[in-house]
Amino acid sequence: MRFASVALSVICLFDAAASWAFHQTSSYHHRPTTTSLAASSLQSEANISSDAPTTDTDMKAYSSAYKTVFEELPCAVSKASGEGGTGPIPSDLVGTYFRAGPAMFSAGSIVPPKTSLIQPKSPPVPDGQDMDRMVLHPFEGDGAALGVTFGGDGTAVARFRYVRTNAFTNERKKGRKVYTAMETTREEGGPGGGGQGNDFPVPMYRHHLLPGLNKKRKNTSNTRAVYWAKKLLTFWEGGLPYKLDALALSTEGRSQLGGVLKEKDPFGGAAVFDSAKDRMLFYSNVQEASSSKLTVYEFNSKFRLVSEAGGKVEVDLPGFALLSDFAATENYSVFVQPPVSTNGMQFLMSKDPAKSLSVEAGQASLHLIPRVGSKNKAQRTISIPFDGTSDADLQFCNAYEADGNTIVMDVIRSDGQRATGKSLSWPWATSIDEYSRTASKKSLWRYTINIGSGAVAKKCIDNVQASFGVINPTVSGQKHQYIYAAVGGKGGDVAPPQGIAKFNVDDGTKEVWMPRGYEFCGEPMYAPKKSADGEDAGYILSVLFNGQTNESEIAILDAQSIAAGPVSRVPLGMVVPHGCHGCFSATEETGWTAEEIDRRAKLADKMESRGNMWNEVKSDFSGLGLRLDDIEEYFGDFFD
Repeated sequence: MRFASVALSVICLFDAAASWAFHQTSSYHHRPTTTSLAASSLQSEANISSDAPTTDTDMKAYSSAYKTVFEELPCAVSKASGEGGTGPIPSDLVGTYFRAGPAMFSAGSIVPPKTSLIQPKSPPVPDGQDMDRMVLHPFEGDGAALGVTFGGDGTAVARFRYVRTNAFTNERKKGRKVYTAMETTREEGGPGGGGQGNDFPVPMYRHHLLPGLNKKRKNTSNTRAVYWAKKLLTFWEGGLPYKLDALALSTEGRSQLGGVLKEKDPFGGAAVFDSAKDRMLFYSNVQEASSSKLTVYEFNSKFRLVSEAGGKVEVDLPGFALLSDFAATENYSVFVQPPVSTNGMQFLMSKDPAKSLSVEAGQASLHLIPRVGSKNKAQRTISIPFDGTSDADLQFCNAYEADGNTIVMDVIRSDGQRATGKSLSWPWATSIDEYSRTASKKSLWRYTINIGSGAVAKKCIDNVQASFGVINPTVSGQKHQYIYAAVGGKGGDVAPPQGIAKFNVDDGTKEVWMPRGYEFCGEPMYAPKKSADGEDAGYILSVLFNGQTNESEIAILDAQSIAAGPVSRVPLGMVVPHGCHGCFSATEETGWTAEEIDRRAKLADKMESRGNMWNEVKSDFSGLGLRLDDIEEYFGDFFD
């Protein structure tokens, strides 16, 4: 493995011309803008201008979306609302949108079926009534999946269900919070996290450090939904994924991906699509105090490991590798490992992230891992020079090889130097000041790496507060022109995700649509128009929460005209809490009819209502074998 220490080239793009093009077409299309990002050579991000539309962000409205979902949505057919002059659901939008996110903030809020052998001693209570049942950070909430199918007939079929993880089932039956191992980290934050340990909306510290199946590492399966090879999976950093029925969203159980994974494998929460080779990449990361073992898996379109080299690459990384995302180019998997020191005694005894880890102010390591089947490519580790801001917890938008010796990667970069790292209690951040004390500054950056010399150039593409950067997946791993992201309503200042932006990284322009102050968008998701070509010839979908009506909807924007705002708004008839990552599948089989989804949903409800002993445990038993954690989960009340 080669290590290169190089000089830093930092260029920040500056919005020199503050000319906004407002195209307000209705009261709902609030403050759209198209902006030039003309470059100016600056050495400090603090000097960057950020000319984006702003709004009077209603933080009480924002925080009100962090409410437990007490009633799931089995199946509901919706049409566009016509709000603000928007139109019907486009007929060329066909497929299914999936998204994962936390949805239970008061533990044990969905009671088991009446036929369950074990019933909770305490019934569900409203959020905030029993603080002992409340999680200390939204990310600790049990995961749920949202599915919305567009049939091209002017209707959308929505469903929303919790992922029946082992942890969900355990707390559901006991009617109380059982998993508390991360609470010290959430309460104290710790300076070692650099202000990012308890970041919003997704923290850098995502799980307890005790490996394997145990009651300290709570797999909430709340981070990402991936539909691949006719299988729907939800992910969480540090544990096995869960397999769901794509129509009903009912849980089929933990997945070992056809025997590829072991039960104790700490699987990653990220996935990368290789559009050129039609592959999906995942990773697992075994973390120790002084070394880590990284495995990158590549699956073909049938969800089988590709034939070359057993379909995976295993490498040893120095030190504790704090990883949560990655990218893939034609020949490399790309990971960025921040410098982390470990407290040996705390790592041995408590394994609490806040006590055991410290992210140092220094050079991060860029790991270029040769992909399965890549010929004449060697593993390379390049030091990323430190410019005063940590390179920890980068959120990758995309990466590609510009030529045989250059890699370009666009990322959301976080700066937590002004954040305390301490998590707030529910309902979390009811003012901008509270939010900025917890959330990091996030902006869009480009890193250009010369593989031969090890030179790294950093360029701030735009300083607007940005989260959840995505591209059209058909150019994943290849050169892209557009990035879509959720942006804050305070320009370059720290604020929660609210509007939708489109960045043209070729000509340096951006378009922004900002909703009303009490409306908040989540991750944008690209969905292609049927029978249309072009990188931006599609729609952008996002779950929008209305804090005034306390309802969520799907906002549909034309990707070629983001500034004009939604072309359609589809009410979901419920509150969908602020979530994490999702996907859109435009494959032929995901255009299910409402009748098909409804039948499957009723079957799922019927199966769960028959919750006899066999049905309750069939997903977690191997034959008739019984694991120790199963015994505690299903018979724990006898030992309390």
